[in-house]
Amino acid sequence: MLGKFTDVGRFITLATQSLHRLPPHVQQKFVRLKGRDKLPELLQLLKERPASGGAVLIFCNNASTVNWLGYILDDHKIKHLRLQGQMLAAARAGIFASFQKGDVSILVCTDLASRGLDTSSVQLVVNYDFPETLQDYLHRAGRVGRVGSKASGAVVSFVTHRWDVDLVRKIETAARKRTGLPGMDSSIKNPPSKGG
Repeated sequence: MLGKFTDVGRFITLATQSLHRLPPHVQQKFVRLKGRDKLPELLQLLKERPASGGAVLIFCNNASTVNWLGYILDDHKIKHLRLQGQMLAAARAGIFASFQKGDVSILVCTDLASRGLDTSSVQLVVNYDFPETLQDYLHRAGRVGRVGSKASGAVVSFVTHRWDVDLVRKIETAARKRTGLPGMDSSIKNPPSKGG
């Protein structure tokens, strides 16, 4: 019985370690630009995207940016939904359900949507605001290329600040070496053996 218990512990550790790696089939693209160039770059990206290009998640670091970007997309007649933490829970649930059904294929959101949002239709994640931590990046990137997806997908990140470059280097190194992101060690450890 002890052998089975230990094997289960190893399986848990291996499974969680793979969760800390970037999906190798998802393209990671970093675009270095000035803050004022982010909006034109995003608009171009959305307009060039084929109609059958699957769903898009556009991540912002705060609710005010989600709202501002939503107004800009409205002005450009780009149909989208917005999801951020200042909304009532019932409103967020309705927006999420509408996005999952495919009623609207673009969702502008905060990191609220980077955890627990399970949809196989997302083929593009855009980090309009570069995430503040590697963990946030990993959760955002994990929304694309999921099991059941028709395409492998891509993550496009706008890099505007000097302090983002260090995170980009760590992400690029982990992707190239196919290793876990640094500092993302699993919190689940092998269970202790009984009597040992």
